[in-house]
Amino acid sequence: MEKQKAKNGTGMKGIIIAIFMVAIVLFYFNYLSNNSSKKKTERQLDELQQLCEYDMLGNYPKTPRDVVKMHCRYLKVFYGQDLNDDELYTLNQQVRNLYSSELLSYNSETDTLRNLKQNIEKMTDEGYVYKTYVLPEASQIKFYTQNGVEMATLEVEITVDVKKDKGYIYAQYVLVKENEQWKILAWGDSRFGEGSAQVN
Repeated sequence: MEKQKAKNGTGMKGIIIAIFMVAIVLFYFNYLSNNSSKKKTERQLDELQQLCEYDMLGNYPKTPRDVVKMHCRYLKVFYGQDLNDDELYTLNQQVRNLYSSELLSYNSETDTLRNLKQNIEKMTDEGYVYKTYVLPEASQIKFYTQNGVEMATLEVEITVDVKKDKGYIYAQYVLVKENEQWKILAWGDSRFGEGSAQVN
């Protein structure tokens, strides 16, 4: 009888220890998950704040590749985060600093902001989320002169989530040199392959 009690006591103790260990493991994984999520949110907020406050006058991107990279950073925030009206207004003002005088002449600040809002709503409704972008190497950028003006062109591969699938957009950028700064003259979808997705 005493042996049976001891055996039962040992069994119960083992169960309690096992439950305790499971609880510790669950707590640890929950902590890691929450910590990772928190860090991701902080990174997103940091990027948003950096882009809102970026010094375009004192620290303008030097090369065509740098300009396009900066533009892609803004697009990723536009089409990958929930923004309020004030944030959208500030970001729109900032990104317009990357545009050439010709592009700006065709698109007023009001029109750009309105079109941006419409495009974001459309992408959201269709389930698109801008995820990543891949820039070409510096050696792959094509430089040329047209009517005495220095120009450059390059292609960026953009990955988007489309509901449960992945899609790829190939954006062709054309830049022009104005007052010793590279500015975006135009950009748009350049080609589509199997499994690719188009974002207007």
